[in-house]
Amino acid sequence: MKIKDKIFDNRINSLNLLIETTIEEYYALSKDILDNNEFQRRRVKSSSSVYSLLKTDLRQGCVIPPIVLALSMEAEAGKDQNDDDLVNTILKHKEKLIILDGLQRTYTIRDLVNELESKDDPEKDTILKHKLRIEIYLGINKLGILYRMLTLNTGQTPMSSRHQIEIIYSDYIKAGIDGIKLIKETDDDTPSNESEYKFKDIIEGFTSYIERDYLTIDRTDILDNIKSLEKLAIENQGSDLFKDFLIAYDSFVKKINTLSNGWSFNDEVLDQKLSGQPFAKTALKIFNKSQVMTGFGSAIGKLIDNKAIEETSDILPLLDKINSENINEDLNTLIVRLDNIRNTAKKIGNDQRMYFHFFFRELFDKKSDGYLNLKDAINEAFTQYERKTR
Repeated sequence: MKIKDKIFDNRINSLNLLIETTIEEYYALSKDILDNNEFQRRRVKSSSSVYSLLKTDLRQGCVIPPIVLALSMEAEAGKDQNDDDLVNTILKHKEKLIILDGLQRTYTIRDLVNELESKDDPEKDTILKHKLRIEIYLGINKLGILYRMLTLNTGQTPMSSRHQIEIIYSDYIKAGIDGIKLIKETDDDTPSNESEYKFKDIIEGFTSYIERDYLTIDRTDILDNIKSLEKLAIENQGSDLFKDFLIAYDSFVKKINTLSNGWSFNDEVLDQKLSGQPFAKTALKIFNKSQVMTGFGSAIGKLIDNKAIEETSDILPLLDKINSENINEDLNTLIVRLDNIRNTAKKIGNDQRMYFHFFFRELFDKKSDGYLNLKDAINEAFTQYERKTR
């Protein structure tokens, strides 16, 4: 790997390197990228004929457009490092590389090398030494990666913002955040304790925060997504929005779980019989559902837009002020309200998301009637839900 040029990207505050490498070197590098990030988008089947032609071109030494990678990390790879140090930084952290543009080209290169190996092609050594160009963004933050993903892939098969967010934040699955455990769908495990969540559900909540939409629509419109990121750029100064979001939500769940004092649903104490199974039977299980997380995300985003709070972490000092005169009664009321919604909703999940969106806006907006009062927030949210749907 040889660095041919260096430019500092002032838009995303990152060092961009133009690197000359070989098919053989990139093959070795790409294995780590794909093996360590299961969320990278898979091969586009409909374009197989195009990539078959590309494979033939690569055999002949065709110069293809640079593949663009990103290394999200602290900017130890600064402007003043020499080329050898920069290459060493890349190789030292290669398992953290993400492909921003060129994933399908990467699969084609891997197909070609595997084909050369399996057939013991006499031209193998020559082909493996054919030159490639790659670009690598060093020291880029996660919002910058999202921005570059969107601007680089405008002509490609569109990728939803939710999928992009999955790719970018998947490193937190292994490392966790402040004792919070994120569980993949493929793991033989389900959230059952405090500070345990499905990664997919948290991603949906964070996507709702970014898009300010509790319905978590997988928008692929490039301009709409870029507008969302432009708005978030101000919030992102010196912070990790995903980390802030997760810590705030986890802190809220812990507070409610403590307030609940071991509450569990008991239909014998209700004045009315539910139409079916309750939404959940413990406080922890209520707030471990994706409908609640998406409502939280969109509500916090709207509160920031409306200047009710400045940033997500502003709700942390408010948590200790949340009050409930009778937590058992309040949680039972919540279950009844959710049962009412089930009886009238056309799409139950969407209506539940809408309800929790109103609930969190009531709870954390000091201008609302339900500010920091669990009972009032539960009831006022249902009133707003009814106004919206009837």
